[in-house]
Amino acid sequence: MTHSKHIINKILEDTKNQSQDNLYLYDLRGIDYELSLSIQEEIHNYVKNSDIPGMILSLEYPDLFTIGKSGDKSDILISQAQLDLEGIKVYESSRGGEITYHGPGQLIYYPIINLKKLKIKPVEYIRILQKSVIDSLSDFGVQADHINKPVGVWVDGKKISSIGVRISKSVSMHGVAINLNCDLDYFTYIIPCGIKDLALTNIHNETKANCDRQLFTKSFLKYLNINIFNL
Repeated sequence: MTHSKHIINKILEDTKNQSQDNLYLYDLRGIDYELSLSIQEEIHNYVKNSDIPGMILSLEYPDLFTIGKSGDKSDILISQAQLDLEGIKVYESSRGGEITYHGPGQLIYYPIINLKKLKIKPVEYIRILQKSVIDSLSDFGVQADHINKPVGVWVDGKKISSIGVRISKSVSMHGVAINLNCDLDYFTYIIPCGIKDLALTNIHNETKANCDRQLFTKSFLKYLNINIFNL
């Protein structure tokens, strides 16, 4: 809890001079899922009760599965013994969607945004997230889309980014997972997003190059700000 308070206090100190037309990003790489959730919830409460537009948390988790509100543990295809053997933890999440994998080589962005203040409807917000991912991927030579597909971002019918959010009191939580160079084999342990035989990909598979984490984050932050404040 002390570690959590230290992180939150640092973030809140930085927001005192926050611009009203820009979202800041805070990198929380290295913390576990439970700690990140408690930080999310406290920041959510702060944004809800303050006059700032919001902020973004960035993370990269160890191997784990999260089950959204529409998901079910039956979508895990391996035994508890194998989960334990491989050190994969399973968490039930308050986000929308079904089950997905998070792990090294996958970037997580949690935009915690006051949608009411910014006059953004929930459906518009999902479109903004999709567009921001697509714009960012384009910077790294990956042409993606979301047309005629379930929520997320796709490359030639393969899913490269999952989106699962929760909106409470007009403020968003959870967000986006983008596959940079993660081990896609972990997705075979589950029915990802509740879709059997779902094909997945990452930036490395599409470009045969390693995508720099910090450079991708710089692109995502730029496009998310553009797409939010230039509706």
